[in-house]
Amino acid sequence: MVFVENYPRGHKELRGSFFDVHGPADTMSWFSDHGVELKIEDDGRVFPVSNNSCSIIDCLLHEARRTGVQMQVGKIVSNVSCICDGKFYVIIEKRTIDFLEHVEADYVLIASGSSRQGYDIAIQLDHSVVEPMPSLFTFKIEDTHLLDLSGVTFPKVKAKLKLGSLSKTIPQLAQIGPLLVTHWGLSGPVILRLSAWGARYLFKSNYTGTLIVDFVPDIHMDDVKRFLIQHKNKLVKQKVINSYPAQFGLVKSFWRYLLEREGIDGDMLWASIPNNALESIALLLKQCPFIVAGKGQFKDEFVTSGGIPLSEITLSTMESRIRPNLFFAGEILNVDGVTGGFNFQNAWTGGYIAGTTIGERASIIHKRETMISPSSQEI
Repeated sequence: MVFVENYPRGHKELRGSFFDVHGPADTMSWFSDHGVELKIEDDGRVFPVSNNSCSIIDCLLHEARRTGVQMQVGKIVSNVSCICDGKFYVIIEKRTIDFLEHVEADYVLIASGSSRQGYDIAIQLDHSVVEPMPSLFTFKIEDTHLLDLSGVTFPKVKAKLKLGSLSKTIPQLAQIGPLLVTHWGLSGPVILRLSAWGARYLFKSNYTGTLIVDFVPDIHMDDVKRFLIQHKNKLVKQKVINSYPAQFGLVKSFWRYLLEREGIDGDMLWASIPNNALESIALLLKQCPFIVAGKGQFKDEFVTSGGIPLSEITLSTMESRIRPNLFFAGEILNVDGVTGGFNFQNAWTGGYIAGTTIGERASIIHKRETMISPSSQEI
């Protein structure tokens, strides 16, 4: 898969040289050089070996302190306006006391994530905002029998999402990957990817629809039926609940779920199970429907789709096309990726480009002022 195809919003605009500057390899090298061991999953997702996000946070905080970066907490930027000479007038407030600080800035970089505050400031500076909506969330499923499967994982499934009448007007929403059953529904990389690519369509459908899951995507339907019939003929005296074709790679609790869902008595002998029941089981394995009743119940969305349109940004510098010396980076832009480090990479690449651009411009101005200063003193 092309790297940018991991970005439901942004995959077209970022196809150029954006990730050539401080791209994934540079990011991984940087963290490795600073003591964070990383691992790459089979589907390309990258995580710290510790499986703990604190490894990343602690590394960044340590490096910020080491290089003298000043971090001010407990404050918010409430207003940014343009003044003469292309500079900015920034108003900063403290959260806990009646306090205002006024700062004159040559450059402003807004990297406020999905905070409403950042969008409001961008609007103050004449930018537009694509309405933010949740992305990367789990699905609430209406199926009481799933409770018995909570915690069960499937290494590889194919999942398709159908959203009623919207399905006729939108691209096909399908993903392949691991699936996790939770006590409220379904999760795992395959669901998170579906939620990301379908984020804005799911919003329109009020987060309801039908999820069709193929639990054996590498086995053709005809072969599924053949394996079931072979198993029936081979193990005629065994109870249906106690055995099933090994080729399916299922756990026993899921096999029990399939039987219960089809109303098949698990104590029945394989010799007695009718072929039409085997057909039904095969269909469930290949096209198992689940009713999506909403997002995960704990508001567990990870990122937001929407934000500043990329058409209003020069990606080679991350500078606003509307306001000179105004820059954006990260999730405030209308860019969002699937799970596995892609959203961080967008933020780090954009932040690197913006920071480098600001640094180079400030350095040039400083050199000019330094060159002018001695002659002024001589006069």
